[in-house]
Amino acid sequence: MCLISTGNDIVALDLTDIKRTEQGRFYTQILSNSEQKLYQQVSCPQLPFNQYVWLLWSAKESAYKYLKRLTPELVFSPTQIIIQSLKAPNRSGNDVNVTLWESTCDGEFYSGTIVHLSSTLYFRSKTSASWIATVVDQNESFKNIYWGVKSITENSVESQSAEARYFLIDKLRPYFNDLHFKKSLIGYPVIFNNGNELNIPVSIAHHGNYVSYSFVLDQAKLLSDNCEVDWTA
Repeated sequence: MCLISTGNDIVALDLTDIKRTEQGRFYTQILSNSEQKLYQQVSCPQLPFNQYVWLLWSAKESAYKYLKRLTPELVFSPTQIIIQSLKAPNRSGNDVNVTLWESTCDGEFYSGTIVHLSSTLYFRSKTSASWIATVVDQNESFKNIYWGVKSITENSVESQSAEARYFLIDKLRPYFNDLHFKKSLIGYPVIFNNGNELNIPVSIAHHGNYVSYSFVLDQAKLLSDNCEVDWTA
């Protein structure tokens, strides 16, 4: 089985405290010294500092989810997962298959690189007035990455988790007919079809009234009549 993974995260901005986020004793628990300097170096006038903090948090959380699947003993330490570069929104993300609940995605993302020890990942982040969402991958092209964001009305923890799973299953339903989730021993979601574990890494996230997913799926292989692909682990 290929060592592929995925990770995504979402932050509901209405649940963040702007004043607290901008206090040094808070943001220094998230941002490394180099990341604090990075904000002064990048040209993102449309990104207030408090949103910068949460954008980087979402990137770090996404990277942690990605790496945890491959390194089960990994412990989340935000300042040890380093955002090395950040670019303002552009159309470089048109190849990401994004499903946004509010409109067709315009392909404009914040993008950059993340480093943790010897691992380098790439991220794409989408912002709105209400949320910040991020997805990561090991390939800068984000080929075969699917990513979705959706609003929900009920925000209890149980409803959030269920809505995130349903959102993902709806996207995968055209390819599989009996999908359900289980948790791995270390906590990441695993998806099954007809009782068989699929070799398709998935990630779900929720915060407040928003849910999101990411997964890796090569449709060309899946739909090809010329090759047989075993999607079970």
